[in-house]
Amino acid sequence: MQADVTGRLGSLEAIDNFEVDGLELGRRITYDVKANWKLIIENFMECYHCATIHPELTEVLPEFADGYAAQYFVGHGAAFGEEVSGFTVDGSAGFDTLSGVDSDQDRKYYAITVRPQVFVNLVPDHVILHRMFPLAADRTVVECDWLYSKDVVASGRDVSHSVELFHRVNQQDFDACERCQPAMSSRAYADGGVLVPSEHHIGEFHQWVQNVLSPDKDGE
Repeated sequence: MQADVTGRLGSLEAIDNFEVDGLELGRRITYDVKANWKLIIENFMECYHCATIHPELTEVLPEFADGYAAQYFVGHGAAFGEEVSGFTVDGSAGFDTLSGVDSDQDRKYYAITVRPQVFVNLVPDHVILHRMFPLAADRTVVECDWLYSKDVVASGRDVSHSVELFHRVNQQDFDACERCQPAMSSRAYADGGVLVPSEHHIGEFHQWVQNVLSPDKDGE
Protein backbone atom coordinates (compact mmCIF):
# COMPACT_ATOMS: atom_id res chain seq x y z
CA MET A 1 0.00 0.00 0.00
CA GLN A 2 2.81 2.44 0.84
CA ALA A 3 4.22 2.22 -2.68
CA ASP A 4 0.79 2.92 -4.18
CA VAL A 5 0.29 5.95 -1.94
CA THR A 6 3.73 7.44 -2.45
CA GLY A 7 3.62 6.72 -6.17
CA ARG A 8 0.40 8.69 -6.40
CA LEU A 9 0.80 11.46 -3.81
CA GLY A 10 4.57 11.69 -3.61
CA SER A 11 4.79 10.97 0.14
CA LEU A 12 3.00 9.17 2.96
CA GLU A 13 2.63 12.46 4.83
CA ALA A 14 0.23 13.66 2.14
CA ILE A 15 -2.34 11.02 3.09
CA ASP A 16 -1.58 11.24 6.80
CA ASN A 17 -2.99 14.77 6.69
CA PHE A 18 -6.47 13.32 6.13
CA GLU A 19 -6.23 11.30 9.40
CA VAL A 20 -8.18 8.44 7.83
CA ASP A 21 -7.79 6.17 10.87
CA GLY A 22 -9.66 8.74 12.98
CA LEU A 23 -12.65 9.12 10.64
CA GLU A 24 -15.98 7.37 11.12
CA LEU A 25 -18.49 5.77 8.79
CA GLY A 26 -21.19 8.13 7.61
CA ARG A 27 -22.72 6.01 4.85
CA ARG A 28 -22.11 2.66 3.16
CA ILE A 29 -23.55 1.58 -0.21
CA THR A 30 -22.95 -1.82 -1.79
CA TYR A 31 -23.09 -2.30 -5.57
CA ASP A 32 -23.39 -5.60 -7.45
CA VAL A 33 -21.57 -4.93 -10.73
CA LYS A 34 -21.78 -7.29 -13.70
CA ALA A 35 -18.19 -6.64 -14.74
CA ASN A 36 -14.68 -7.87 -14.05
CA TRP A 37 -12.81 -6.16 -11.23
CA LYS A 38 -9.89 -5.23 -13.50
CA LEU A 39 -12.23 -3.38 -15.83
CA ILE A 40 -13.56 -1.38 -12.89
CA ILE A 41 -10.00 -0.43 -11.97
CA GLU A 42 -9.19 0.68 -15.51
CA ASN A 43 -12.31 2.81 -15.54
CA PHE A 44 -11.28 4.43 -12.25
CA MET A 45 -7.79 5.20 -13.54
CA GLU A 46 -8.82 7.00 -16.76
CA CYS A 47 -11.10 9.94 -17.42
CA TYR A 48 -11.76 9.95 -21.17
CA HIS A 49 -15.32 9.05 -20.31
CA CYS A 50 -15.80 11.76 -17.69
CA ALA A 51 -17.12 14.51 -19.94
CA THR A 52 -19.78 12.25 -21.44
CA ILE A 53 -21.11 10.30 -18.45
CA HIS A 54 -20.22 12.33 -15.33
CA PRO A 55 -22.02 15.71 -15.62
CA GLU A 56 -22.15 16.28 -11.86
CA LEU A 57 -18.49 15.40 -11.30
CA THR A 58 -17.19 17.58 -14.13
CA GLU A 59 -19.17 20.53 -12.75
CA VAL A 60 -17.27 20.17 -9.49
CA LEU A 61 -13.92 19.20 -11.11
CA PRO A 62 -13.80 21.04 -14.46
CA GLU A 63 -10.45 19.61 -15.57
CA PHE A 64 -12.05 16.16 -15.72
CA ALA A 65 -14.13 17.38 -18.65
CA ASP A 66 -10.86 17.59 -20.61
CA GLY A 67 -10.15 13.91 -20.02
CA TYR A 68 -7.38 14.30 -17.47
CA ALA A 69 -7.17 11.57 -14.83
CA ALA A 70 -6.36 12.59 -11.27
CA GLN A 71 -3.82 9.75 -11.10
CA TYR A 72 -1.85 10.84 -14.17
CA PHE A 73 0.55 13.23 -12.39
CA VAL A 74 2.32 12.35 -9.14
CA GLY A 75 1.07 14.64 -6.39
CA HIS A 76 -1.57 16.29 -8.56
CA GLY A 77 -5.01 17.00 -7.14
CA ALA A 78 -7.94 17.97 -9.36
CA ALA A 79 -9.01 21.48 -8.37
CA PHE A 80 -12.60 22.42 -7.57
CA GLY A 81 -14.29 24.84 -9.96
CA GLU A 82 -14.15 28.51 -9.04
CA GLU A 83 -17.85 28.67 -8.20
CA VAL A 84 -17.83 25.34 -6.33
CA SER A 85 -18.02 25.48 -2.54
CA GLY A 86 -17.72 21.79 -1.71
CA PHE A 87 -17.46 18.23 -3.00
CA THR A 88 -21.22 17.80 -3.17
CA VAL A 89 -23.72 16.86 -5.87
CA ASP A 90 -24.66 20.49 -6.51
CA GLY A 91 -21.36 22.14 -5.56
CA SER A 92 -22.82 23.53 -2.35
CA ALA A 93 -20.75 23.76 0.83
CA GLY A 94 -19.85 20.53 2.56
CA PHE A 95 -18.39 20.30 6.05
CA ASP A 96 -15.41 21.89 7.78
CA THR A 97 -12.06 20.95 6.26
CA LEU A 98 -10.44 18.03 8.08
CA SER A 99 -8.04 19.43 10.64
CA GLY A 100 -4.86 17.97 9.14
CA VAL A 101 -5.49 18.98 5.53
CA ASP A 102 -3.06 21.72 4.48
CA SER A 103 -3.67 24.69 2.22
CA ASP A 104 -2.13 22.93 -0.80
CA GLN A 105 -4.62 20.08 -0.48
CA ASP A 106 -7.69 22.20 0.19
CA ARG A 107 -10.31 22.42 -2.58
CA LYS A 108 -8.77 19.47 -4.41
CA TYR A 109 -9.61 15.84 -5.12
CA TYR A 110 -7.06 13.02 -5.03
CA ALA A 111 -7.59 9.45 -6.23
CA ILE A 112 -5.41 6.47 -5.34
CA THR A 113 -5.57 2.88 -6.59
CA VAL A 114 -4.29 0.57 -3.87
CA ARG A 115 -3.59 -2.78 -5.46
CA PRO A 116 -5.19 -5.17 -5.74
CA GLN A 117 -8.73 -3.96 -5.08
CA VAL A 118 -9.11 -0.72 -3.13
CA PHE A 119 -9.76 2.86 -4.23
CA VAL A 120 -9.08 5.84 -1.95
CA ASN A 121 -10.69 9.19 -2.76
CA LEU A 122 -9.54 12.19 -0.74
CA VAL A 123 -11.39 15.51 -0.54
CA PRO A 124 -11.02 18.24 2.08
CA ASP A 125 -13.94 17.27 4.32
CA HIS A 126 -14.31 13.49 3.84
CA VAL A 127 -12.76 10.34 2.42
CA ILE A 128 -14.39 7.74 0.17
CA LEU A 129 -13.17 4.14 0.13
CA HIS A 130 -14.09 1.47 -2.41
CA ARG A 131 -13.39 -2.21 -1.72
CA MET A 132 -13.95 -4.76 -4.48
CA PHE A 133 -14.87 -8.41 -4.00
CA PRO A 134 -14.64 -10.40 -7.26
CA LEU A 135 -17.27 -13.15 -7.36
CA ALA A 136 -16.83 -14.28 -10.97
CA ALA A 137 -15.02 -13.26 -14.15
CA ASP A 138 -17.97 -10.99 -14.94
CA ARG A 139 -19.25 -10.03 -11.49
CA THR A 140 -17.81 -7.85 -8.71
CA VAL A 141 -19.37 -6.60 -5.50
CA VAL A 142 -18.13 -3.11 -4.63
CA GLU A 143 -18.54 -1.79 -1.10
CA CYS A 144 -18.25 1.99 -0.85
CA ASP A 145 -17.80 3.87 2.43
CA TRP A 146 -18.08 7.61 3.03
CA LEU A 147 -15.95 8.59 6.04
CA TYR A 148 -16.31 11.84 7.98
CA SER A 149 -14.89 13.42 11.11
CA LYS A 150 -16.20 12.15 14.44
CA ASP A 151 -17.94 15.47 15.02
CA VAL A 152 -19.92 15.24 11.77
CA VAL A 153 -21.05 11.68 12.45
CA ALA A 154 -21.84 12.28 16.12
CA SER A 155 -23.92 15.36 15.32
CA GLY A 156 -26.13 13.40 12.92
CA ARG A 157 -25.64 16.04 10.23
CA ASP A 158 -27.08 15.32 6.80
CA VAL A 159 -24.35 13.85 4.56
CA SER A 160 -26.64 13.15 1.61
CA HIS A 161 -25.33 15.95 -0.62
CA SER A 162 -21.74 14.68 -0.46
CA VAL A 163 -22.79 11.01 -0.64
CA GLU A 164 -25.02 11.64 -3.65
CA LEU A 165 -22.19 13.04 -5.79
CA PHE A 166 -20.03 9.92 -5.71
CA HIS A 167 -23.04 7.60 -5.58
CA ARG A 168 -24.02 8.96 -8.99
CA VAL A 169 -20.42 8.64 -10.20
CA ASN A 170 -20.42 5.01 -9.05
CA GLN A 171 -23.67 4.24 -10.82
CA GLN A 172 -22.47 5.91 -14.01
CA ASP A 173 -19.10 4.12 -13.92
CA PHE A 174 -20.52 0.70 -13.13
CA ASP A 175 -23.11 1.01 -15.88
CA ALA A 176 -20.31 1.83 -18.34
CA CYS A 177 -18.27 -1.14 -17.12
CA GLU A 178 -21.22 -3.48 -17.55
CA ARG A 179 -21.68 -2.26 -21.13
CA CYS A 180 -17.97 -2.85 -21.86
CA GLN A 181 -17.78 -6.26 -20.19
CA PRO A 182 -19.06 -8.36 -23.15
CA ALA A 183 -16.19 -7.14 -25.37
CA MET A 184 -13.54 -8.22 -22.84
CA SER A 185 -13.72 -11.76 -24.22
CA SER A 186 -12.20 -10.48 -27.48
CA ARG A 187 -8.74 -11.81 -28.37
CA ALA A 188 -7.66 -8.20 -28.94
CA TYR A 189 -8.05 -7.60 -25.22
CA ALA A 190 -6.19 -10.72 -24.10
CA ASP A 191 -3.11 -8.70 -23.09
CA GLY A 192 -4.99 -5.58 -22.05
CA GLY A 193 -5.55 -3.92 -25.39
CA VAL A 194 -3.68 -0.92 -26.82
CA LEU A 195 -2.45 1.91 -24.60
CA VAL A 196 -1.00 5.34 -25.43
CA PRO A 197 1.87 6.96 -23.46
CA SER A 198 -0.47 9.06 -21.31
CA GLU A 199 -1.93 5.80 -20.00
CA HIS A 200 1.36 4.79 -18.42
CA HIS A 201 -0.31 4.32 -15.03
CA ILE A 202 -2.80 1.85 -16.55
CA GLY A 203 0.07 0.11 -18.31
CA GLU A 204 1.81 -0.29 -14.94
CA PHE A 205 -1.35 -1.86 -13.55
CA HIS A 206 -1.47 -4.31 -16.48
CA GLN A 207 2.18 -5.22 -15.89
CA TRP A 208 1.51 -5.76 -12.19
CA VAL A 209 -1.39 -8.12 -12.99
CA GLN A 210 0.72 -10.07 -15.50
CA ASN A 211 3.57 -10.37 -13.03
CA VAL A 212 1.24 -11.66 -10.32
CA LEU A 213 -0.26 -14.21 -12.69
CA SER A 214 3.08 -15.27 -14.21
CA PRO A 215 5.89 -14.27 -11.81
CA ASP A 216 8.39 -16.36 -13.80
CA LYS A 217 8.01 -13.87 -16.67
CA ASP A 218 8.92 -10.87 -14.52
CA GLY A 219 11.51 -8.77 -16.29
CA GLU A 220 10.98 -10.28 -19.73
